[in-house]
Amino acid sequence: MGILKTTRKVTEEEKAFQLENLKRLESDFDATKAMGVKKYPDAMQFIYDKQRRCFVVVKGPEETFKVKNPYIIDFDQVKDAYVEVEEFWTEGPKKFELKAPQQYTLKMGDFDKVFWRYNIFMNFKTTHPYAEHIRYQMNYNTIITRVSGLRVMAKRGLELNGEFRGSEIKKQAIRVAEFAEHQQNAVGKEKMLELATHTRPDNMLERMAEDYFEQKFVDKMNAVSKHLDRAYRICEVLEK
Repeated sequence: MGILKTTRKVTEEEKAFQLENLKRLESDFDATKAMGVKKYPDAMQFIYDKQRRCFVVVKGPEETFKVKNPYIIDFDQVKDAYVEVEEFWTEGPKKFELKAPQQYTLKMGDFDKVFWRYNIFMNFKTTHPYAEHIRYQMNYNTIITRVSGLRVMAKRGLELNGEFRGSEIKKQAIRVAEFAEHQQNAVGKEKMLELATHTRPDNMLERMAEDYFEQKFVDKMNAVSKHLDRAYRICEVLEK
């Protein structure tokens, strides 16, 4: 039934509702588009029927989602739609000791040692009787990146922690994409400077490793931007 924020037990009344929901899925729901990560077969998808103005949130591909009987939510039932970004840093690449930027202070000497972590969640508040709050993670895996101490982000991350709605989502998506482009350009300039000053690593493997991790950082920042952009497009579909 999607990712519903509830711990209640399913009543007989809701079971009857689910049967009617399944009938509606089978006869009155034609997927216009599925919006989610396609790379993973069990990733969460926002699937909508443009003509009938309704949608479902479900784990798995568009081709087989109906067998899971996710609740159909009418566009008119949506009171609020927003994206929620969790931004943390850790002192290691594994999932432990999560620290919120606003609660802990990084020391200058540790700027280049921490790992920044991002999760992006889509939220819907609705008047649906059994799906009042739907919340699901848009990125399949936590986005983890480590940045050189010369980069601004090493000190304060993307400063993206919080909730965003409507045009603010698009604004943040553009900001992160521009930041990634700026970093890409900065990397290129640094390499030119290193070549001019003969400070590039002499070892070819060291150079390859440095280039690889710099590019991975840019790719992950672009991934954050793409998830935000998808959230904005979902809000556009819902006219929120």
